[in-house]
Amino acid sequence: MTDAADDGSSDPPGLAEIDRQLQRAEVLVMAGPGGVGKTTIAAALGVRAAQVHGRRVVVVTVDPAKRLAEALGMASLTEEAVLVPVGEGPGRLWMLMVDMAKSWDELVLRHAPDPRVGERLLANGLYRTLTREFVQSHDYIALDHLVSLSDQDRYDLVIVDTPPSGHALDLLDAPGRMIEFFQSRLLRWLTASAGSGLTAVAAKPFLLVAERMLGTDFLSQITEFFGLFSRLRAPFVARARLVEERLADDHTEYVVVTTTDSSVVDACQQLVDELERRELEPGLLIVNRLPPTLRLTGAGTLEPGFTHDDFADLDDLSLRVAVARLVDQAATATMPALEGSRAVAAVGWSAEDLSDLDGLAALLGCR
Repeated sequence: MTDAADDGSSDPPGLAEIDRQLQRAEVLVMAGPGGVGKTTIAAALGVRAAQVHGRRVVVVTVDPAKRLAEALGMASLTEEAVLVPVGEGPGRLWMLMVDMAKSWDELVLRHAPDPRVGERLLANGLYRTLTREFVQSHDYIALDHLVSLSDQDRYDLVIVDTPPSGHALDLLDAPGRMIEFFQSRLLRWLTASAGSGLTAVAAKPFLLVAERMLGTDFLSQITEFFGLFSRLRAPFVARARLVEERLADDHTEYVVVTTTDSSVVDACQQLVDELERRELEPGLLIVNRLPPTLRLTGAGTLEPGFTHDDFADLDDLSLRVAVARLVDQAATATMPALEGSRAVAAVGWSAEDLSDLDGLAALLGCR
């Protein structure tokens, strides 16, 4: 654990912890609530891993801000990995944005027992809605990319920026949900109408009720979708189990990103607790947008960045009162929920927008 930078250095506190993660990990999974800057931090980690540690890094993101692409010197990010110019050293950095619709289509065609089944499934209206609109389908695709990219010799570090979702644990649950779906009673009932025997007979009352509620056309799309999708059961379950194994691998590390907002801290604490319960203990917690009124201590906790004594010589009484209020607010903004974390780093708040690669690199002390 490194101490807060008290020696005049401009490096962010906890930079040594960041470097340890970047040197040893093969996969970094970025986790945290929406709006905390996961994508920007993921890109900054990629820049530092390439520039400082000479690693061949690919950052996988789902929905990057336009200004991030511009900062990386690109008009936009695409499904194809794009090389980012990070210097002349041995390190390399690629970035790609997951195209959800395209990725799902490729996954289905790869696992379909024959091309005809795959094409029929791609043409199904319910399939198109589920794979393009539902966030949880995005979670699984992000993890599928994690496995595919980490198996390639081209990269030695894969950084996955998790999709924005209501709960960060949705990502980790995605493989298990896929397995449960293929083993569910609902799937058996929805595909029973295409079969025969006792199962089909038992399903008839259910299907009659569903038809009255949903209509014949929509029910037909549902039964066709589930009937076709069930034929992909074996390869999808095998792939989902492989994803689960990779998430638990010793070379997969978890980075939780938070801010000092109390509601975000509470959500991140729940995330850390759940990760530990699943024996996926996060190796690093990054406090993003740390305001100047707070500082990171050597113990990995936050405390006020200044005291009343620092401004005791101010002549203006109204200014002293205003500063005193800021100090008191900072004191109440400490983050006891983060106490005891093994590794904590902080990234300072800036009023300036991220505008170029140098600005992105400077976030983690890289020039």
